[in-house]
Amino acid sequence: MKKILVMSLCAAAVMSASAQKETVDQAAKLSGKLDKIADARTLIGQAIATEPTSKEARTYYVAGKLEFDAFDNAMAKRAINPDDPAVNLMDMGNELIAGYNYFVQALPLDSVPNEKGQVKPKFSKDMVGKINGHHQDYFNFGGEMFNNKHYYPEAYNAFMIYGEIPSKSWASKDVKAVPDSTVALAYHYAGIGAFSGNALPDAIKAFKKARLAGIKDPQNYVYEIASWQNLALRDSTLEDQAKNEIQTIARHGYDRFGVSNPLFINNLVNSMLQGKKYQDAIALVSEQITKTPDLPFLYGLRAYVYDRAGDNDAALADYRKAVTYDNADVETLCNAAKKLYTQGSEAWNLIEGNQPEARANVRNNFWIPAKEIAERAQALDPNNHDAGYILENINYALETYF
Repeated sequence: MKKILVMSLCAAAVMSASAQKETVDQAAKLSGKLDKIADARTLIGQAIATEPTSKEARTYYVAGKLEFDAFDNAMAKRAINPDDPAVNLMDMGNELIAGYNYFVQALPLDSVPNEKGQVKPKFSKDMVGKINGHHQDYFNFGGEMFNNKHYYPEAYNAFMIYGEIPSKSWASKDVKAVPDSTVALAYHYAGIGAFSGNALPDAIKAFKKARLAGIKDPQNYVYEIASWQNLALRDSTLEDQAKNEIQTIARHGYDRFGVSNPLFINNLVNSMLQGKKYQDAIALVSEQITKTPDLPFLYGLRAYVYDRAGDNDAALADYRKAVTYDNADVETLCNAAKKLYTQGSEAWNLIEGNQPEARANVRNNFWIPAKEIAERAQALDPNNHDAGYILENINYALETYF
């Protein structure tokens, strides 16, 4: 009885395996028939969900071929009639992505040694040929999906695939010859897609790849830093990692772009201050001032470091130097005005009795200059709350004590 039962179970297993292989065969026969693509996907989905076909290269090869064939047929229709109602650009982009993902699953399965230990791929040549042949399509349709606001995961995935293919061992000679700058641009667009979709971990991944590939756009670094900052706000357990990553990105950006974008040296200095490395930060800014002595924000930045280090005299000297430049920015002006006002207030509070010269010194050397600087800041940005707040306090002091 047990022998009969075992034989029955084995027969059922063989029949099930045979049925699934037939399912793959049926799906393969529908490949390229746009009106049957839904049926083909249902069939291949069943095979992917069931053993033994779920572990066979041919299953994923057929699944990928379904998608690429659908894309190719749609491209042919589009070539004849760009306005063909049967052609949906978003569907085409998704077909490219799905085809690639299926083939990537099939490739290692197609190289599994047989019972004799031999590796005899059956489908790999066709798969890598098809992927290489569609390489540029991933960039093109990444753009199509992005322009249609399918930022994530659609545009992101398309641009990421475009960027990844040239590094594959099986990439064709032409694909491997794609310039690093183009690969970097694809990763950058992928990052923008993920950032727009609020998928910050994937945005970070893409921006980092773009940076390491040599992206020439400093905005990539800005977005990468912003992604880490926002991610740390979302998940406080990542704060330390975010600080370290931001410091690395800022250093890379500063080394590459210098102070053409102040964000990099600002973030680099801020990272040093978080570690209380005041002298390192002062040395960094001082070295840059030697190279570019006519940039007022650098004096403001060094003054900020001195202030954090507790060196009020050095901070005041640098702030006073910074505001002598006509092109001083609003933030530098506001910080300088604030420092002069607070230092003047501290000096005022130390005055005892009737000391008209000491009081005049506070008025003429601290509060009046602070007012003029704050007014400059407000003129540059009438809606700046810091400038307005500082002015309000200065005017109160001048009207009250003089």
